[in-house]
Amino acid sequence: MKPIERIPIVEQVMNNLNEYIREQGLASDSKMPTEKEVCEMFGVGRSTVREAYRMMQALGILEVRRGKGVYFISFPDENRQNDVVAWFKQNAQTLSDYMEVRSAIETMAIRLAIERASEKEIAALEKIQASFIQDAAEKKQAGMAFYDQEFHLRIAAITRNGLLIKIEKIISECLIDYRAQTFTIEGNIKRAIVSHRKLIDAFLNRDVSTGVRLMTEHMENSLIDMERIMKQPPRDE
Repeated sequence: MKPIERIPIVEQVMNNLNEYIREQGLASDSKMPTEKEVCEMFGVGRSTVREAYRMMQALGILEVRRGKGVYFISFPDENRQNDVVAWFKQNAQTLSDYMEVRSAIETMAIRLAIERASEKEIAALEKIQASFIQDAAEKKQAGMAFYDQEFHLRIAAITRNGLLIKIEKIISECLIDYRAQTFTIEGNIKRAIVSHRKLIDAFLNRDVSTGVRLMTEHMENSLIDMERIMKQPPRDE
């Protein structure tokens, strides 16, 4: 297994865990190492392992069984439409609630961030965007989910508003499953890339009003994507 060398640490832990599953030849329903054991295996903190396990659970790779531990289920195949549609339908109301709050916070964050961003901070957003595009090309769903989260967390961080940053972190935690599911859909990936590019351009142009408009559209498009997914007919097994 490859050593953990650089950020993003969560994605590297996930990659190493996937490699561990393959190297050990784990069958479906096999028990995974505990969080403590993974920390010792890769030399990382427990919060990092917990986030990696949570993301892998959202992708359907692992299952957490209360009081028993974490179990390997299977690696996702390319034809997951039925599972994705079912997940969105099951969680429709909760997601709608999250998105209402997210829309208000994200539009506030983009306004403050564009006003306060340094060139270095804008360059960091560019780097996150490039990483997202690379993982999209390689169809790495976990990586895309990670970098989408990082993109929005970074915008909140640029505001330097402590309360807003805390709220954004809470929202991101609530949306881990959503991000893992939504990037199984090709159209959603393309729209995210375009939206993030336009937002970065608003930063470069120091155009606050355009940034707020684009972020509002980005949030609205997320809701449209959810509705579009739920309207898809099931595929024959």
